[in-house]
Amino acid sequence: MSGPDPTAGRLARLIDRPGRLLILSDFDGTLARGSRDPAATAIVPLARVALRRLAGIAAARPERLTVAVLTGRTAADAAARVRVGGIRYFGDHGLQFGSYPRGARAERLATTFQAGHDASVGIAERLATRVPELLGRPVWLFVERKGPSVAFHVRQAEDRAAARAAVEAAIETADRELPEHDLAHYRGRLVVDLRPKAAGGKREALEALLAELRPATAICLGDDSSDADAFAVLRSARDAGELDGLAVGVTGPHGMPDEVRAAADVVLETPFEAARLLASIARALRREPVTTSDRAR
Repeated sequence: MSGPDPTAGRLARLIDRPGRLLILSDFDGTLARGSRDPAATAIVPLARVALRRLAGIAAARPERLTVAVLTGRTAADAAARVRVGGIRYFGDHGLQFGSYPRGARAERLATTFQAGHDASVGIAERLATRVPELLGRPVWLFVERKGPSVAFHVRQAEDRAAARAAVEAAIETADRELPEHDLAHYRGRLVVDLRPKAAGGKREALEALLAELRPATAICLGDDSSDADAFAVLRSARDAGELDGLAVGVTGPHGMPDEVRAAADVVLETPFEAARLLASIARALRREPVTTSDRAR
């Protein structure tokens, strides 16, 4: 943790704190460079290397480190793109989750969904089919089916604001053909994401994770509006003296919303910088002395 990086000293102090460290990261725009085609998005190679090193540390010292990816993608999609076993994947902003062993293929990930949202699956599928029909199946529209949720991505459109407005209008039309349901708009800049209201989002997902793990320290990375919600949870817990931590905003290819910048403690300029940060954390943790209980595990 050396060099001119102004966050280096702060990170070193956080890592030196005894107890469990939680590292939680978004995927698109944070661990991965952005792409106009959501299906073509790929992780920064250094980020994969750093996560694999961190996963190894977490396996050897589970009481010291937990690593998780929290993304709007499905857990299976995120796992297939990250391809790091031994970490936790939270998909659809926390509505689904899973993990698979280190050294295994990502396809072994078994996804578990939050209970109580089965009724939304059929509605989401009908919207996934009907909205493109109403729009005339434009080439710029990418539909992401996520079980009880559905997302309509507009980042490939030349005029994204107009495309988003057209998608929202089509959803309103399609909604008149459907029975009453629990799907509602969720946060996002270049996507119209419909998911069950009761499922919550990244705010609730991080709250649940903190309640489960009770970490001494948490480092959260993200770039989009939903990540600002997670940052707010971290900062609230920190202000209450429940943990120490750092909210790291990452500037993705489409810029950074003002609310993310305001909620972040520090801002990195690219996903590559986020990968370097994770690699620095891994190096620092690997230098820690191994205790007798660590050897026993």
